This record gives sequence, C-alpha cells and structure tokens, in this order.
Amino acid sequence: MVEDEAIVSADIQDRLTALGYEVAGAADNGHEAIRKATESKPDLVLMDIMLKGDMQGTEAAIYFRSVLHIPVIYLTASSDEEAFQRARDTERMASS
Repeated sequence: MVEDEAIVSADIQDRLTALGYEVAGAADNGHEAIRKATESKPDLVLMDIMLKGDMQGTEAAIYFRSVLHIPVIYLTASSDEEAFQRARDTERMASS
C-alpha cells in the first residue's frame, strides 16, 4: 500500500483488513515502497499516482512491474489528465 496521506492510508488498510486481506506493509513515498516490497514480496501493490518526494507512483510502478514482477493497481484522488496518461503509459513502459 503506497499512499502519502496518512489518514487515507490507514483507512484503506483498515478496510482491506476487514475484508480479510493481509496488508504486507505501507509506504508514503516511492523509494520506501520499493524497499519494503523488495523485502516483503507482496502479491499486489495499491499505488497512489501522486506521491510526495522525488519519485511519483508511476515511476515506482514501472519498477514494481518490470523488476519485481508485482502487479500494481492505482489509487488517486487526482483529476489531473496528465497523471492519468502517465499511469496508462506505465504498463507499456514496464513491458519494454
């Protein structure tokens, strides 16, 4: 779970746990997410598109897909068309 808003992250984690899913870990930036995923090897990553710091969720997602071979589902409250386009393009980039 990668979300930079602590309250949103906690809420999503609580909902996933209530539905019977195990949350392997949470991160609020791309670098931390990659480190944690490398250690815990999750089955899936829920990723916010827009993150604080120098690595956006779309950049981390390319790493998850191409290097760690972990699927990514994006979560976002953003309505930025450019961010949506980058998210759509990550599947193609990860396959290259």
